[in-house]
Amino acid sequence: MQIRRNIKKVAVIFLLLPFHLYAQNDFSVVRKNIVENLQERMTDAAILKQVKKNAPTESTDGSWSDIDYKENSITLWKPATHLERLQLFAVAVTKPGSIYFENKALQSSIIAGLRYWYQQDPKSKNWWHNEIATPQGLGEIMLLSQNFLPTSLQDSLVDRMKRGNPYEKTGANKLDEAIHYLYRACITQNALLMDSAVQQAFQPISFTTEEGLQYDYSYMQHGPQLQISSYGLVFLSGEYKVASWVSGTSYALSGEKKKMLNTYFTQTFLKTIRGRYSDFNVEGRGISRPDILDKKGIAGSKKAQSLIDLAKEVNPAEAATISSAALRLTEAEGPGYAVSATHTQFWKGDYTIHLRKKYSFNFRTVSTRTKRTETGNKEDLLGKFLADGSTNIQRSGSEYYNIMPIWEWDKIPGVTSRDFKEDQPMTVEWGEMGSTNFTGGVSDGIYGCAVYDMDYNQVQENKSWFFFDDEVVCLASGINSNAPENITTTLNQCWLKTDVKVSVNGKIKDVKQEENIANPNWVWQDSIGYVFLQPANVNISAGTQSGNWAAINASRSKEEISGNVFKLWINHGVRPNDAGYAYMVVPGVDINEMTSYNNQNIKIIENSNSIQAVKNEKLQMIQVVFHKAGIINDNGVIVSADKPCVVLLKNIDSKNVSIYAADPSQKMREVTISIKTQLLNGEKKVKCKLPTGNFAGSSATFPLN
Repeated sequence: MQIRRNIKKVAVIFLLLPFHLYAQNDFSVVRKNIVENLQERMTDAAILKQVKKNAPTESTDGSWSDIDYKENSITLWKPATHLERLQLFAVAVTKPGSIYFENKALQSSIIAGLRYWYQQDPKSKNWWHNEIATPQGLGEIMLLSQNFLPTSLQDSLVDRMKRGNPYEKTGANKLDEAIHYLYRACITQNALLMDSAVQQAFQPISFTTEEGLQYDYSYMQHGPQLQISSYGLVFLSGEYKVASWVSGTSYALSGEKKKMLNTYFTQTFLKTIRGRYSDFNVEGRGISRPDILDKKGIAGSKKAQSLIDLAKEVNPAEAATISSAALRLTEAEGPGYAVSATHTQFWKGDYTIHLRKKYSFNFRTVSTRTKRTETGNKEDLLGKFLADGSTNIQRSGSEYYNIMPIWEWDKIPGVTSRDFKEDQPMTVEWGEMGSTNFTGGVSDGIYGCAVYDMDYNQVQENKSWFFFDDEVVCLASGINSNAPENITTTLNQCWLKTDVKVSVNGKIKDVKQEENIANPNWVWQDSIGYVFLQPANVNISAGTQSGNWAAINASRSKEEISGNVFKLWINHGVRPNDAGYAYMVVPGVDINEMTSYNNQNIKIIENSNSIQAVKNEKLQMIQVVFHKAGIINDNGVIVSADKPCVVLLKNIDSKNVSIYAADPSQKMREVTISIKTQLLNGEKKVKCKLPTGNFAGSSATFPLN
């Protein structure tokens, strides 16, 4: 009997032993990966420079006299600098090859600094610093310094890290809090904590109708608000880091989630970047921060592991695509290098990306399903009209880089608004819901058209865009307002980089400073042409504008800055009644090409309150926005729809017409589209069953027969 009991004990020990050893091995692998990642962020030269600068100024009690530890500001929180310096010291004493490797004096400085931090326990008025940044910073310093930290100090700091709860957060915030849970699990070798930390860290890699990754691969945070490059970048960076840390362990990221993460990175995030500069529409309130559009940093240096490196490590199958992006980001290749022609309509995000090798043309709208760009933490103080069809037109990529302090904020590119004497402050924090629901578009993946029925700030308008290869046609109808200001539509407001040319009645002249021109044929600046397809009262400005960052972000500098800005807008006058516009953007043309340019391939079939339709003769394509049920007739090509919708027709000169349709209102289940051409045998009626549920508003293709 005793022998049987002993056999059972031995069996249990052998069953538990492999798991115990495996778990211990997992902890050591994850900790090693985290430490190496932290060490690779800083070059030896930067370490030397910063240690020489900051080590001598640390007081014997572990503090720095230039830091106010009682300061509690929402942004640019000064006490955070303390942990940043200690982390750099920790990298210096643990990084092999560093001249400070295992330096006892610097180790003592780290210990003294951590003790001082624990005693003071600084706090910000912004929860993010208290629940995310500080616990993460403490965890990273301890993981680096664990071999020489006193046990009692480590235990105290680990307890201090217990702030924030990932189970109560969503999206990127959930991930950020899960990361310091993971740090704490590695420090304490707590398997249960590690399980929950990894589960919570990877949970945001899933589709949601709340905050996080959407079914159209856009990204939302702070409610239904577009945050592709702001919180979306935090999401990407954090997920790729955690995935690389747990690679090769029992916690490794699943293949399905890898695929989703990679799709968001390559098919959404990277496509918002032209060269090294991102679309200002995807930065959220971060648009008011200096240098925010420059994304070169995600490519990193040769020594430091970057987001690009992590993405290739986690998804080696996409290494070629990611490497091509890195060449654009570092400017080793031009902004059009390896860029394919694509058109993406984000039916959840109310956002459109139109890419060509020569240019990108993206724009953002808002609906009753989404929020406008937020103001919060005293950032983005003037972005009231940012979601009203703001267009980001890029060739080099740098067209809008750091222009925001000197922007005229009621003349954001693409937007129709009141022409105020002073820029209008935001009044609703953390995003304001849109007011109309007929917002969206149709796409076949290469071409598309989109619509935004606007009713905001006493301005109403039916706004549509039609996307082809060499041109983007912009139409508006039903522009109405009872406001006392002039109503304007801004075609662009970007850096002035070349002479400005304008053609009036076939005569070309230069524009200096500001001019009002009636009915120009076209305007050209910096390889982009703007062709007017109907008479318009046009203003052109080519001069110096001034401002400061503090005007749009209270935490930034009040120092006056200025620069030369190109600004082009249509003046619809005071209290317009059923006004409209029709113009075309032609990117990638020099002045000689612009002079000889003709738009014979483009035909506006209709631009009314009921229907907006454009035909491209060369592509044999018709794109239609049916604001109401209606019919168009283009020389015998007759198209009708029995309900409001957007339609793209291809191959209209053949018997094999392709139909793509979508419902911008996201309410309908079916629309009937009828087509009649000379080649078709009679009228063809197609009952189009539209996507529903999480895919309502997305595009679908339908057979003609």
